[in-house]
Amino acid sequence: MTEKDSKSKAPEETEEAGVPAKEGDVSSTEAGTVAGQADPEATMKIEPRPAGRIKVKKAETAAHHPGPSAWRSFVVVWKKESAGFFYSPVAYIILGGFALLVAWLFFDQFWLRNEASVRPLFAGMPLLFLMITPLLTMRSWAEERSTGTADQLFSLPVSLPVLALGKAAACLGVLLLALVITLPYPIMAESMGNLDWGPVLGGYIAAILLGSAYVSIGLFLSAMTRTQIEAAFLTFFVAGLLYFIGEPFFLDRMENPQVVLMLTRLGLGSRFSSIARGVLDLRDLLYYVSITAFFVMLNVAVLRHRKWL
Repeated sequence: MTEKDSKSKAPEETEEAGVPAKEGDVSSTEAGTVAGQADPEATMKIEPRPAGRIKVKKAETAAHHPGPSAWRSFVVVWKKESAGFFYSPVAYIILGGFALLVAWLFFDQFWLRNEASVRPLFAGMPLLFLMITPLLTMRSWAEERSTGTADQLFSLPVSLPVLALGKAAACLGVLLLALVITLPYPIMAESMGNLDWGPVLGGYIAAILLGSAYVSIGLFLSAMTRTQIEAAFLTFFVAGLLYFIGEPFFLDRMENPQVVLMLTRLGLGSRFSSIARGVLDLRDLLYYVSITAFFVMLNVAVLRHRKWL
């Protein structure tokens, strides 16, 4: 090989390595192209991610986190049902009658018996809730079926559990307003005597838990019936039965101690009395939560069955 041939091959070997042998032999553009071919990893690092993958990941994230949309749907249903109570005279009649009965229970003990106590007020709370809860829940689902708006309601992009919980929250909100009406009476009793606030707090907690159980029972039975009157009577009967089976006047007629113990644990009344005395037992709290959740699930199951009929 001659010296001339070796000189002509030297630039070619240098270009294959990606480095020009002399200045001016290879342009900057060609050098960048050759460098890119020589280092494929550097090219992969700066390659942009496809937009399709980003959209898929965003869709998967939205599917795994449906909380905000479910919460907004719940708020919409709750506002709609709450407005329905106050656009009609139902809520005003119920709250007015409740206020009169509560005033009679309190002042009968306060003035006639000369005792600054709210114990009779909370002792009569289960019966008061038993009278007004069927009036609140009877129209929830029975009216939807009687007026023919149930199909339109089921066609909305709202899940059935959200619908059930929204209606339950609206009914429970009216019961909470009824409890707010009773707040001046403990304050009045405190101003006239030394009031023990432990049973008062326990009485309000027991009333809220009992009201939640009554509402869940009423909504379930309203979904099972076609008319509001049927729903009201069934709610009064079933909720009353679950309450009175734990009361002493019913248990005193039982001779089997195991049956008495079982009915005491099942009864809504015995656990209400325990919490109203200021004894917050976790078992009693879980019992009311379980009863409420059980009838809400039954309500959703009935709605799902009605939807696909």
